[in-house]
Amino acid sequence: MEKHTGRLRYGGWKLLLVVVSGICLFLFYMWFYVRVLGLDLPKTAILKRKNAAWNTRIDQMSNRLDRYDELLSLLEVRDDRIYRNVYGLDAIPQAVRQSGFGGENRYAALEGTALRTTVRRLDVLEKRAYVQSKSFEDVWVLQQTAGDLAAHIPAIPPMNTDPFTYTLTSPFGLRADPILGIGKRHTGMDFACPPGNPVYATGDGTVVLVSHDRGGYGNHVEVDHGFGYVTRYAHLSRIDVEQGQKVLRGDCLGLSGRSGRITGPHLHYEVIYKKEYVNPAFYMDLTIAPRDYFKIVRKPLH
Repeated sequence: MEKHTGRLRYGGWKLLLVVVSGICLFLFYMWFYVRVLGLDLPKTAILKRKNAAWNTRIDQMSNRLDRYDELLSLLEVRDDRIYRNVYGLDAIPQAVRQSGFGGENRYAALEGTALRTTVRRLDVLEKRAYVQSKSFEDVWVLQQTAGDLAAHIPAIPPMNTDPFTYTLTSPFGLRADPILGIGKRHTGMDFACPPGNPVYATGDGTVVLVSHDRGGYGNHVEVDHGFGYVTRYAHLSRIDVEQGQKVLRGDCLGLSGRSGRITGPHLHYEVIYKKEYVNPAFYMDLTIAPRDYFKIVRKPLH
Protein backbone atom coordinates (compact mmCIF):
# COMPACT_ATOMS: atom_id res chain seq x y z
CA MET A 1 0.00 0.00 0.00
CA GLU A 2 2.79 2.39 0.77
CA LYS A 3 4.51 1.75 -2.55
CA HIS A 4 1.24 2.30 -4.42
CA THR A 5 0.66 5.56 -2.57
CA GLY A 6 4.13 6.70 -3.47
CA ARG A 7 3.50 6.06 -7.13
CA LEU A 8 0.32 8.13 -6.97
CA ARG A 9 2.18 10.95 -5.31
CA TYR A 10 4.93 10.77 -7.88
CA GLY A 11 2.37 10.73 -10.70
CA GLY A 12 0.59 13.75 -9.23
CA TRP A 13 3.78 15.75 -9.05
CA LYS A 14 4.63 14.76 -12.58
CA LEU A 15 1.24 15.95 -13.82
CA LEU A 16 1.59 19.20 -11.93
CA LEU A 17 5.02 19.70 -13.40
CA VAL A 18 3.67 19.14 -16.90
CA VAL A 19 0.84 21.66 -16.30
CA VAL A 20 3.18 24.28 -14.85
CA SER A 21 5.64 23.76 -17.67
CA GLY A 22 2.86 24.14 -20.20
CA ILE A 23 1.69 27.36 -18.61
CA CYS A 24 5.22 28.73 -18.51
CA LEU A 25 5.76 27.74 -22.12
CA PHE A 26 2.51 29.41 -23.12
CA LEU A 27 3.41 32.58 -21.25
CA PHE A 28 6.86 32.58 -22.79
CA TYR A 29 5.26 32.13 -26.21
CA MET A 30 2.89 35.02 -25.60
CA TRP A 31 5.73 37.21 -24.35
CA PHE A 32 7.89 36.32 -27.35
CA TYR A 33 4.95 36.78 -29.75
CA VAL A 34 4.03 40.21 -28.41
CA ARG A 35 7.26 41.70 -27.08
CA VAL A 36 9.91 40.23 -29.37
CA LEU A 37 8.01 39.77 -32.62
CA GLY A 38 5.85 42.86 -31.97
CA LEU A 39 2.70 41.07 -33.06
CA ASP A 40 -0.79 41.55 -31.66
CA LEU A 41 -2.82 38.87 -30.06
CA PRO A 42 -5.65 37.66 -32.28
CA LYS A 43 -8.33 39.36 -30.21
CA THR A 44 -6.31 42.59 -30.04
CA ALA A 45 -5.77 42.47 -33.79
CA ILE A 46 -9.52 42.07 -34.37
CA LEU A 47 -10.29 44.99 -32.05
CA LYS A 48 -7.68 47.15 -33.75
CA ARG A 49 -9.13 46.39 -37.17
CA LYS A 50 -12.60 47.29 -35.94
CA ASN A 51 -11.24 50.46 -34.31
CA ALA A 52 -9.43 51.43 -37.53
CA ALA A 53 -12.63 50.89 -39.51
CA TRP A 54 -14.59 53.12 -37.11
CA ASN A 55 -11.88 55.80 -37.21
CA THR A 56 -12.04 55.73 -41.01
CA ARG A 57 -15.80 56.21 -40.87
CA ILE A 58 -15.42 59.05 -38.36
CA ASP A 59 -12.84 60.73 -40.62
CA GLN A 60 -15.17 60.40 -43.60
CA MET A 61 -18.01 61.84 -41.56
CA SER A 62 -15.75 64.69 -40.42
CA ASN A 63 -14.90 65.51 -44.04
CA ARG A 64 -18.58 65.56 -44.92
CA LEU A 65 -19.29 67.79 -41.93
CA ASP A 66 -16.58 70.16 -43.19
CA ARG A 67 -18.39 70.45 -46.53
CA TYR A 68 -21.78 70.90 -44.86
CA ASP A 69 -20.29 73.53 -42.55
CA GLU A 70 -18.90 75.45 -45.52
CA LEU A 71 -22.18 75.32 -47.44
CA LEU A 72 -24.20 76.36 -44.39
CA SER A 73 -21.77 79.23 -43.71
CA LEU A 74 -22.33 80.53 -47.26
CA LEU A 75 -26.08 80.39 -46.75
CA GLU A 76 -25.78 82.25 -43.44
CA VAL A 77 -23.65 85.03 -44.93
CA ARG A 78 -26.00 85.41 -47.89
CA ASP A 79 -29.00 85.38 -45.56
CA ASP A 80 -27.61 88.12 -43.28
CA ARG A 81 -26.12 90.36 -45.98
CA ILE A 82 -28.75 90.01 -48.69
CA TYR A 83 -32.06 88.40 -47.77
CA ARG A 84 -32.54 89.76 -44.26
CA ASN A 85 -30.92 93.08 -45.13
CA VAL A 86 -33.26 93.70 -48.08
CA TYR A 87 -36.31 93.27 -45.87
CA GLY A 88 -34.96 95.33 -42.99
CA LEU A 89 -34.28 92.40 -40.69
CA ASP A 90 -31.32 92.42 -38.33
CA ALA A 91 -28.56 89.87 -38.89
CA ILE A 92 -28.76 86.83 -36.62
CA PRO A 93 -25.96 86.99 -34.00
CA GLN A 94 -23.26 84.35 -34.35
CA ALA A 95 -23.78 83.41 -30.71
CA VAL A 96 -27.29 82.29 -31.65
CA ARG A 97 -26.26 80.51 -34.83
CA GLN A 98 -23.30 78.67 -33.27
CA SER A 99 -24.94 77.56 -30.04
CA GLY A 100 -25.31 73.82 -29.52
CA PHE A 101 -27.61 71.88 -27.25
CA GLY A 102 -27.72 72.35 -23.49
CA GLY A 103 -26.69 69.91 -20.79
CA GLU A 104 -23.25 69.61 -19.26
CA ASN A 105 -23.34 65.78 -19.26
CA ARG A 106 -24.63 65.40 -22.79
CA TYR A 107 -21.25 64.15 -24.05
CA ALA A 108 -19.99 62.56 -20.82
CA ALA A 109 -20.33 59.00 -22.19
CA LEU A 110 -18.11 59.91 -25.14
CA GLU A 111 -15.40 61.63 -23.11
CA GLY A 112 -11.93 60.81 -24.41
CA THR A 113 -13.15 59.40 -27.74
CA ALA A 114 -12.88 60.78 -31.27
CA LEU A 115 -16.63 60.39 -31.58
CA ARG A 116 -17.27 63.13 -28.99
CA THR A 117 -16.08 65.93 -31.28
CA THR A 118 -18.05 64.56 -34.23
CA VAL A 119 -21.29 64.25 -32.25
CA ARG A 120 -20.88 67.76 -30.88
CA ARG A 121 -20.32 69.12 -34.41
CA LEU A 122 -23.46 67.33 -35.57
CA ASP A 123 -25.44 68.96 -32.77
CA VAL A 124 -24.14 72.43 -33.63
CA LEU A 125 -24.85 71.94 -37.35
CA GLU A 126 -28.35 70.71 -36.51
CA LYS A 127 -28.99 73.83 -34.44
CA ARG A 128 -27.57 76.11 -37.15
CA ALA A 129 -29.71 74.44 -39.80
CA TYR A 130 -32.78 74.93 -37.60
CA VAL A 131 -31.98 78.62 -37.01
CA GLN A 132 -31.40 79.09 -40.75
CA SER A 133 -34.69 77.42 -41.64
CA LYS A 134 -36.54 79.74 -39.23
CA SER A 135 -34.77 82.71 -40.78
CA PHE A 136 -35.87 81.62 -44.26
CA GLU A 137 -39.42 81.36 -42.92
CA ASP A 138 -39.22 84.95 -41.68
CA VAL A 139 -37.88 86.13 -45.03
CA TRP A 140 -40.55 84.15 -46.87
CA VAL A 141 -43.31 85.81 -44.86
CA LEU A 142 -41.92 89.24 -45.73
CA GLN A 143 -41.38 88.18 -49.33
CA GLN A 144 -45.14 87.75 -49.61
CA THR A 145 -45.37 91.51 -49.19
CA ALA A 146 -42.42 92.19 -51.50
CA GLY A 147 -44.70 94.12 -53.78
CA ASP A 148 -45.21 96.57 -50.92
CA LEU A 149 -41.48 96.97 -50.29
CA ALA A 150 -40.95 99.33 -53.21
CA ALA A 151 -43.83 101.49 -52.04
CA HIS A 152 -42.57 101.64 -48.46
CA ILE A 153 -38.96 102.61 -49.11
CA PRO A 154 -38.57 106.44 -48.87
CA ALA A 155 -37.73 106.96 -52.54
CA ILE A 156 -38.91 110.46 -53.53
CA PRO A 157 -37.96 113.98 -52.42
CA PRO A 158 -40.10 115.32 -49.56
CA MET A 159 -41.10 118.46 -51.46
CA ASN A 160 -41.58 119.88 -54.95
CA THR A 161 -38.45 119.32 -57.06
CA ASP A 162 -38.77 122.64 -58.89
CA PRO A 163 -35.31 124.20 -58.27
CA PHE A 164 -36.90 127.64 -57.93
CA THR A 165 -38.88 126.58 -54.85
CA TYR A 166 -35.98 125.55 -52.61
CA THR A 167 -32.22 125.68 -52.06
CA LEU A 168 -30.29 122.73 -50.68
CA THR A 169 -28.32 124.47 -47.94
CA SER A 170 -26.95 121.63 -45.81
CA PRO A 171 -26.32 118.15 -47.13
CA PHE A 172 -25.83 115.04 -44.98
CA GLY A 173 -22.53 114.76 -43.11
CA LEU A 174 -20.12 116.91 -41.11
CA ARG A 175 -20.63 120.65 -41.14
CA ALA A 176 -20.21 123.72 -38.98
CA ASP A 177 -23.21 124.09 -36.70
CA PRO A 178 -25.03 127.26 -37.87
CA ILE A 179 -25.75 128.33 -34.29
CA LEU A 180 -22.79 127.05 -32.28
CA GLY A 181 -20.26 127.41 -35.09
CA ILE A 182 -18.51 124.14 -34.22
CA GLY A 183 -18.07 120.99 -36.32
CA LYS A 184 -21.03 118.67 -35.96
CA ARG A 185 -22.59 115.81 -37.85
CA HIS A 186 -25.66 116.82 -39.83
CA THR A 187 -28.07 113.87 -39.77
CA GLY A 188 -30.26 114.93 -42.68
CA MET A 189 -30.72 117.35 -45.58
CA ASP A 190 -31.96 120.95 -45.33
CA PHE A 191 -34.24 122.37 -48.02
CA ALA A 192 -34.31 126.16 -47.54
CA CYS A 193 -37.64 127.53 -48.70
CA PRO A 194 -40.28 130.06 -47.68
CA PRO A 195 -42.76 128.84 -45.04
CA GLY A 196 -45.85 127.17 -46.43
CA ASN A 197 -44.37 124.72 -48.95
CA PRO A 198 -46.19 121.36 -48.87
CA VAL A 199 -44.17 118.50 -47.39
CA TYR A 200 -44.98 114.99 -48.63
CA ALA A 201 -44.46 111.48 -47.28
CA THR A 202 -41.65 109.87 -49.23
CA GLY A 203 -43.01 106.34 -48.86
CA ASP A 204 -45.97 104.39 -47.49
CA GLY A 205 -46.01 103.99 -43.75
CA THR A 206 -47.52 104.90 -40.41
CA VAL A 207 -47.15 108.19 -38.57
CA VAL A 208 -45.49 107.19 -35.30
CA LEU A 209 -44.75 110.65 -33.90
CA VAL A 210 -46.30 114.10 -34.10
CA SER A 211 -44.44 116.57 -31.93
CA HIS A 212 -44.66 120.32 -31.31
CA ASP A 213 -41.33 121.27 -29.74
CA ARG A 214 -40.18 124.82 -29.09
CA GLY A 215 -36.57 123.87 -29.62
CA GLY A 216 -34.72 121.19 -31.52
CA TYR A 217 -36.77 119.85 -34.40
CA GLY A 218 -39.71 122.16 -33.67
CA ASN A 219 -42.94 120.87 -35.17
CA HIS A 220 -41.99 117.55 -36.69
CA VAL A 221 -43.40 114.25 -37.91
CA GLU A 222 -41.90 110.76 -37.97
CA VAL A 223 -43.14 108.04 -40.32
CA ASP A 224 -42.32 104.36 -39.86
CA HIS A 225 -42.22 102.72 -43.29
CA GLY A 226 -41.46 99.22 -42.08
CA PHE A 227 -38.56 97.14 -43.39
CA GLY A 228 -36.27 99.10 -41.04
CA TYR A 229 -36.99 102.59 -42.46
CA VAL A 230 -38.10 105.70 -40.58
CA THR A 231 -38.23 109.26 -41.95
CA ARG A 232 -38.37 112.56 -40.04
CA TYR A 233 -39.73 115.91 -41.31
CA ALA A 234 -38.79 118.85 -39.07
CA HIS A 235 -39.31 122.61 -38.53
CA LEU A 236 -42.84 122.51 -39.97
CA SER A 237 -45.24 125.41 -39.65
CA ARG A 238 -48.26 123.14 -39.78
CA ILE A 239 -48.90 119.42 -39.35
CA ASP A 240 -51.80 117.80 -41.23
CA VAL A 241 -51.55 114.22 -39.93
CA GLU A 242 -52.11 112.47 -36.62
CA GLN A 243 -50.11 109.86 -34.75
CA GLY A 244 -51.13 106.36 -35.81
CA GLN A 245 -52.43 107.52 -39.20
CA LYS A 246 -51.60 105.44 -42.27
CA VAL A 247 -50.07 107.47 -45.09
CA LEU A 248 -49.16 106.71 -48.68
CA ARG A 249 -46.23 108.01 -50.67
CA GLY A 250 -47.17 111.51 -51.79
CA ASP A 251 -49.62 112.25 -48.96
CA CYS A 252 -49.20 115.75 -47.57
CA LEU A 253 -47.86 115.73 -44.02
CA GLY A 254 -47.89 119.48 -43.45
CA LEU A 255 -46.22 122.74 -44.45
CA SER A 256 -42.60 123.82 -44.19
CA GLY A 257 -41.78 126.53 -41.67
CA ARG A 258 -39.24 127.82 -39.16
CA SER A 259 -40.25 126.23 -35.85
CA GLY A 260 -37.71 124.93 -33.35
CA ARG A 261 -33.97 125.64 -33.19
CA ILE A 262 -33.36 127.23 -36.56
CA THR A 263 -31.69 130.23 -38.22
CA GLY A 264 -33.99 130.43 -41.22
CA PRO A 265 -37.06 128.74 -42.72
CA HIS A 266 -36.34 125.31 -44.15
CA LEU A 267 -37.37 121.68 -44.12
CA HIS A 268 -35.01 119.33 -42.32
CA TYR A 269 -35.46 115.78 -43.70
CA GLU A 270 -33.89 112.59 -42.31
CA VAL A 271 -33.83 108.93 -43.33
CA ILE A 272 -33.12 106.41 -40.57
CA TYR A 273 -32.40 102.79 -41.48
CA LYS A 274 -32.18 100.21 -38.69
CA LYS A 275 -31.78 103.02 -36.16
CA GLU A 276 -28.83 104.52 -38.05
CA TYR A 277 -28.90 107.85 -39.91
CA VAL A 278 -28.23 107.41 -43.62
CA ASN A 279 -27.78 109.92 -46.42
CA PRO A 280 -31.26 110.84 -47.79
CA ALA A 281 -29.65 111.71 -51.13
CA PHE A 282 -29.19 107.99 -51.77
CA TYR A 283 -32.97 107.53 -51.76
CA MET A 284 -34.18 110.31 -54.02
CA ASP A 285 -33.75 111.92 -57.42
CA LEU A 286 -33.82 115.70 -57.14
CA THR A 287 -33.58 116.02 -60.93
CA ILE A 288 -37.04 114.54 -61.47
CA ALA A 289 -39.22 116.96 -63.42
CA PRO A 290 -41.89 118.72 -61.31
CA ARG A 291 -44.67 117.45 -63.60
CA ASP A 292 -43.50 113.86 -63.00
CA TYR A 293 -43.18 114.53 -59.30
CA PHE A 294 -46.77 115.70 -59.07
CA LYS A 295 -47.93 112.52 -60.79
CA ILE A 296 -46.60 110.69 -57.72
CA VAL A 297 -48.10 113.15 -55.25
CA ARG A 298 -51.71 111.96 -55.29
CA LYS A 299 -53.30 113.65 -52.34
CA PRO A 300 -53.97 117.39 -52.70
CA LEU A 301 -53.17 119.85 -49.94
CA HIS A 302 -56.08 120.47 -47.51
